[in-house]
Amino acid sequence: QYVKMIEIKLSQGAKPAHGGMLPKEKITPLIAEARNLPYPVEHDCNSPPKHSAFSNPYEMCDFITRLRELSGGKPVGIKLCVGQPEEFTALVHAFVETGKYPDFI
Repeated sequence: QYVKMIEIKLSQGAKPAHGGMLPKEKITPLIAEARNLPYPVEHDCNSPPKHSAFSNPYEMCDFITRLRELSGGKPVGIKLCVGQPEEFTALVHAFVETGKYPDFI
């Protein structure tokens, strides 16, 4: 009842295929729990360069649909930083070909 929408973060503006670093100062108890880290943390946390729930745009379309179903129809969107225009084009092609797409970008 408190969740209004779901946002999938696809990138952090880090170098492509390198992920990023989450400074230890920004790691809250909730983040530590989600990442299976001891709290308080002693080191920065590596952010993986890819999402663990899908590995390509078509799988992401299925993931979006699944999240929408599990949430009872709440809007599901994506937030991304485009490194190469072809990356966004691949997403759009998958949206069109599958008919599955985010509610917002």
